[in-house]
Amino acid sequence: MRILSKNAFGAMLCASIVATAGADIIFDNIGSMNGTDTNNGSWHASQIFESSFAQYDIAAIEDFSFAGGNLDSVSFVLGGWNGYSGNDGVNEYTFNVYSSIDAAGANLTGDILSMSFGSANGDMSWGGAGEYLSLDLGGAALAAGNYFMSITPHNEFGSNGQTGIETTMIGGDNGYQANPGGGFGFGAYQQSGANYAYLLEGTIPAPAAISLLGLAGLTVRRRR
Repeated sequence: MRILSKNAFGAMLCASIVATAGADIIFDNIGSMNGTDTNNGSWHASQIFESSFAQYDIAAIEDFSFAGGNLDSVSFVLGGWNGYSGNDGVNEYTFNVYSSIDAAGANLTGDILSMSFGSANGDMSWGGAGEYLSLDLGGAALAAGNYFMSITPHNEFGSNGQTGIETTMIGGDNGYQANPGGGFGFGAYQQSGANYAYLLEGTIPAPAAISLLGLAGLTVRRRR
């Protein structure tokens, strides 16, 4: 796993305060594990291509709010077309956190956080279209704020077609796609009007710790 972090969770906790809250759902556009909250195989492109097709590198992006703490895992529903044969053909996955949609439109590598993984964990209990996959983020620190996120599979078009993230019926219909190279012809980014199948979980400090950090108004978006 490779980690690039440009925004560490800067506040230091007193060593005597060790209580933390349990795992929190920060963002959930997947919903039920039987797949009934998704659009049953309506994929929006999200992929890092081989270098000869780099102008088509694209990310399916959602926004989220975070009260500050640690990111534990991210799950997503992956599918594909044009010769896609499954996630075994994907070389790598990158989880990105951006400060703004303009940052994503400039560079698909997250300017706040970027973590790359050689494989993802599947969940065979998934009942919808595509594959339900998860990445262990290992408690990556993230300060309080409003952010954008994506999962970009590194997948060679020549051998495994195109990849995309499932769309769902949960959310505000305000997802984006970013394509800095301009290969798809819509500019650096566009608002797609879709909801993308991401589930982000983390750990937020318990109230005693939060008071030390001077954070007021713990607001975690549990489901939009």
